[in-house]
Amino acid sequence: MALDDHPIGADPNGPKYFNGVYHLFYQYNPAGPLFTDQMHWGHSASYDLINWIPLDLAIAPTESFDINNCWSGSATILPGNKPVMFYTGIDSEKCQVQNLAVPKDLFDPYLREWVKYTGNPVINLPQGITKKF
Repeated sequence: MALDDHPIGADPNGPKYFNGVYHLFYQYNPAGPLFTDQMHWGHSASYDLINWIPLDLAIAPTESFDINNCWSGSATILPGNKPVMFYTGIDSEKCQVQNLAVPKDLFDPYLREWVKYTGNPVINLPQGITKKF
């Protein structure tokens, strides 16, 4: 299956190599090709950077801290070989906040399921800033 079967809607986020598999996360709109107010994180994996396997969405706007969008972010590997992703969520008050998610199963080579940190947001909008989206 080609990456075209699950098109990138906007910018790529958090490319990484983990336990023999390359991962590419990207902004994705399940409703169409345009950037909207319900962006998700798409996810594809590859063993060779040429052939890509489209996977289920990694992150969707479902919680109060990201209900209005799951925007760009980054992914990295923490000490102890633990992947983590940081992303900007637009919360229920339409404020930009920073959130964290980790894989549900570190033994899944495709890291198919991601769990949002229960302490999200990890960074709130600073006091005195009132800009909302």
